[in-house]
Parts: sequence; C-alpha cells; structure tokens
Amino acid sequence: MSISVLGYTMLGLLARGPHTGYDLVRLLRRPIGYYWTAQQSQIYPQLGRLAQAGLLVFEAASGPGPREKKTYAITDEGRAALATWLPLPPGSHAPRDELMVKTFAVAGADADQMRALYLTMSDAHADRAADFEEQLANLHRAGAHVPDHPRFGNYATLRMGVAYERMRQEWCAWMAAKLTHPSPPRSARS
Repeated sequence: MSISVLGYTMLGLLARGPHTGYDLVRLLRRPIGYYWTAQQSQIYPQLGRLAQAGLLVFEAASGPGPREKKTYAITDEGRAALATWLPLPPGSHAPRDELMVKTFAVAGADADQMRALYLTMSDAHADRAADFEEQLANLHRAGAHVPDHPRFGNYATLRMGVAYERMRQEWCAWMAAKLTHPSPPRSARS
C-alpha cells in the first residue's frame, strides 16, 4: 500500500496515543494545520485505508449520535512504517503564496492600497507569532524543549513557526515602508 503524507501524519499523531476520528480532525487543524492542511473528508477514508493495511486498529463503542465512536491506535506495523518514512527526505512541492504573486505585480496597483495591505498582513503575522510564542512558552514550561519529550516535535515546529511569522511580519512592514515613498517614474529620474 502506498501511504500518503496525510496517512503518515495520522500515524505520527497515533504514535503519541489512541485518538478518535474527531480528535484527529481537531489535531490536524491545530497544531498540524499550521503547516499541513487536510479536509475532514480526506481523514476518515484515510483511517479506513490505514486500518485495512494493518497499520492501525480501532475499538468501536456507542457514540453520542447514531454512529459508533471509534478510537484508533497505531499497530507495530504502523510504527515500523512511520519509522521508515520519517528519515526520508521530504518530497518537493510547489509553494503557493498569493501575497508573493501580488507582490510580483505590485506595480499594477495603487501604492496606498498596497501599503495598507502590507500593514494589515504585518499585523496578522505579528498576531500569529505572538500566539505561537505563547504556545511555545507553555510547551517550554512543560519540558517539551528537551528532545526526548513526547511533545518535542510540537515545540520544534512552533519555533520554526515563530521565526517564519516574525520574518513575514518584518518583510511586510518593509514593503509598506517602501511603498510610503515610491521611486519616481523612470522618466523623472536623471
């Protein structure tokens, strides 16, 4: 069976302990959703494929609604597959960044409107960085900054998230400042 990155992501979450499908949906929104997204419609079919491949098992119990509540756990085969995949270099992906596309074409817009956009984006990145820093501080207090802590991966990805958000914040502020005093048109330059 070919396992998708989403499948490995779910195995990684289950390697930390059993979870329901609902738990996995929530964890795939936060914290995983900061850097890898999946739709709920992808998650449950993926769980079925992983179970069919013997990489996870589940226990079913009556749920709050008409459906059974399934709690999933990783199997030894799932742990082995995850351990084999983790050290492999990641596949390449084409980045998709709408703000960079807009920046590439910035000359086609009003400088004041673009400056406002970059200031708004700078503030948004600052807010996200502050949220990440708070989560990072909580993890640090919990001892997750130590590599053998079960949540060290959360800590490490949040450190990267803080650096990324602060870099984007500074870059957006720089763009706004550049648009405050745009260069004169070429015909006005000597």
